[in-house]
Amino acid sequence: MALNRSSIRTDIAYLSRRVKPAAQAGRAARADSSEPATSVRTAAAPSLPVSPAAAPSLSLSRSPAPASRASATASATPTAATSPAAPSAGARPAAAARPARLFPAPGIGATRLLDAQTPMIRLDARQSAIGSLLVTGATSAAWESSDRVTGAMTLDGAVSGTSIKCSGNRPLVGYVDGTAVVALRHIRELRRALFIGPLSAPLTAEIFDGGTVTLPAGGGELRYILSLTAIGGVIELRAEPVPAHADAALLWQEFGFSMTTKAAARRQGP
Repeated sequence: MALNRSSIRTDIAYLSRRVKPAAQAGRAARADSSEPATSVRTAAAPSLPVSPAAAPSLSLSRSPAPASRASATASATPTAATSPAAPSAGARPAAAARPARLFPAPGIGATRLLDAQTPMIRLDARQSAIGSLLVTGATSAAWESSDRVTGAMTLDGAVSGTSIKCSGNRPLVGYVDGTAVVALRHIRELRRALFIGPLSAPLTAEIFDGGTVTLPAGGGELRYILSLTAIGGVIELRAEPVPAHADAALLWQEFGFSMTTKAAARRQGP
């Protein structure tokens, strides 16, 4: 192989740098032309003394400001350990199951007799809303709806005031085969009711699961009548002592059952 004895060409030196001499000279000329403008702007700017503490840093290193801001935020915000735990969306306070104003009371299974020793019981929400409440031995029943419509009915079918009809044209409180019946499915439409029995016979209340409670027959100067109160969809049953020989109309008046006429009921309706 023959040796290449030709001399090194100096006219194509730009090929080794990939930059033509003419282009490099043009960039140098533009750089030289920009220097006077820069110097003019620098000269026109007023010279103000700047303290070293206020002078901005031109370092390209990452500023520690985010870390300081994060530490300041962490110190201003209470930690999860010190802040009170917020209740979760799915959590429900135990008190929400019953209204807070209800005091503790025995259930229908805790006693079989309502008298001076145990004058009242409270059904739970399930017992208060399923089926019907049957009151055996009542000769009259009075009621007051959540809209304050009041009425009463006796065992022989005589009606005073205004009846309360729920869906299916069924009375909210009425009589079926000699037994007073409260339709518990619509218990939120009822505010209270009063059941009066004869002097010599007891009153018995029964719910759908067979739970019963009895008021004893009267004796001497007193007897007991059954008072029903619906509070937030929960039923309370109470034995109320009354004079033994007081008639139904007097007892309705004493317990505040002022009978609503049909005209007044129409005015109160939607």
